[in-house]
Amino acid sequence: MAKNETEPESMISHGYFQGHPCQLPASKLSVYTIKCSKLRLRILDLITVNMDDIRARNLYKSYAGLSAERYRQHMNYPSTIHPYSKLRLWIEIVFVMSMILSHTLLALHFSEQNPYNHDRLMYLTDFVNILNIFVNFFTGYIEGYTNQVAVLDIFKIFCHYARNWMCFDMLSAISFIPALFDIRDVSIVCPLVAMKIFRVPILIIYLKNIMTAKRSSFATKTVAEVLTMIYLYLIWNVFFQFAVIYVSEGSYTPENPANCSWISKARLWNETASLRFIFAFDRAVSMFRKNHIESQQIHRPTECVEIFFVMSWFITEFLLIHCALKYIMSMLGTEAAKAKYFTMIKQVEMYMNQRKFPPRIKKKILKFYALRFQSSFFEEYRMLSCVSGQLRGDIIMHTGGELVREMEFLKQLPGSLHLQICMKLKLVIFIAGDIIFKINTIGDCLYFIHKGTVAIYSESGREVCHLEDGDFFGEIALVRKHKFRTASSIAVTNCELFRLDKQDFEGSVACYPTVYEYFKNLANKRYERTCVLNEHHKSELRVISKAEESHK
Repeated sequence: MAKNETEPESMISHGYFQGHPCQLPASKLSVYTIKCSKLRLRILDLITVNMDDIRARNLYKSYAGLSAERYRQHMNYPSTIHPYSKLRLWIEIVFVMSMILSHTLLALHFSEQNPYNHDRLMYLTDFVNILNIFVNFFTGYIEGYTNQVAVLDIFKIFCHYARNWMCFDMLSAISFIPALFDIRDVSIVCPLVAMKIFRVPILIIYLKNIMTAKRSSFATKTVAEVLTMIYLYLIWNVFFQFAVIYVSEGSYTPENPANCSWISKARLWNETASLRFIFAFDRAVSMFRKNHIESQQIHRPTECVEIFFVMSWFITEFLLIHCALKYIMSMLGTEAAKAKYFTMIKQVEMYMNQRKFPPRIKKKILKFYALRFQSSFFEEYRMLSCVSGQLRGDIIMHTGGELVREMEFLKQLPGSLHLQICMKLKLVIFIAGDIIFKINTIGDCLYFIHKGTVAIYSESGREVCHLEDGDFFGEIALVRKHKFRTASSIAVTNCELFRLDKQDFEGSVACYPTVYEYFKNLANKRYERTCVLNEHHKSELRVISKAEESHK
């Protein structure tokens, strides 16, 4: 994927830059060219990564990374749907609503005396599920845990889907098969319809994706997931109450039903569907709340015991234990780093309240901690102090070495000097809107952009350019004689920068004439360009000022 030196047309609005008053045209916001028709641009906006999706921002971390991912998909995978795209999010929202409606209709459907009356409505939900299976063959997936990447290759998508959810999705969409052959046997129809329960895990996964994309809090996501699981349990409990009886009786309307079934005891065989559903739903709630008590109340020693009732007890206990352990372990077990992070944030909030910080400063501090720790707390220096020299060097090179190695002018340096430079780099974080340095201040360091966007301003306040991932700035004050900053720099987005102090620069990079000469030439070009734009902007301001005076 090569960067284009010409001025490309950006397909992204300025909205990504969080209210930054950008003076640059849209064509200068990205170095990745996407040339196609307006219709194709709209389609790309739907199927490529969505820059407003918090999951995409956490994965790619910068405007440059998001633009590069869009360019990669446009050039190499034009028919694939990105997992963090607008279209995929809409599909998941529609599918979650469709599945919840489908499961609810399923319980209502089998509460009737003759469920055949509304088979077409159930087949419509099967069609939605089949449509989702088809879309899944063209939707990429995120691979990896710590170093995540979006896989968009169609063959890899098919293999991954086939190994995971394809069989379950297909089994959940086969209830229409008996209707094709006019099969009315309940012992065949009911088990096939029961296969729809395989949709439940997919529904929970989609619900999590939607809540994350909508930036819901941890508490909100927890409540939504638990309530959805409880609701689905109750709905499927109602379905199985009827399905088990229908299969055991061999018919939806048996002529001589068994006296020990709950429908016979409640005398509901000839009642309306609404009454039958309400009664079954009440039983489901009772099973969920006090299963063992109801079991003693309904069944006498001389009567037959419903196998479904016993199974329901096991499922209820499993659901309750799962919900309890899931969220206890998420806070205290497998995600202990996140638990420490939340504890630390609470301490920071208490400190800010005690000091009576204004809301603006509170918000910036919390943003800083979120960016610095990525919702997990881990003391890296303790690990680095324990590992061997070689392993410590490998870890340091992984942290900042990739950024150093990718710079063309540093590739000629020996590997030992790469390690030396990386050990001198200091990670610094700036929140969107922070001033990194001001013009006419003494320059004591050079910055490498790891993730983020930085805007450079001239003396007159003209925005000169945007710098993205892999760029560096601040070198002019280090190589010119006056040692002062010739421009101001502001963090357009949240930025992760590596800082190289002046003494470290002079002790490493400046010792190599070729590399130092490259820095010096680039610094002179940037300085001249800034001066030219600054003079043009001053001229424009003088013209505007004269025009205003003439109108007075």
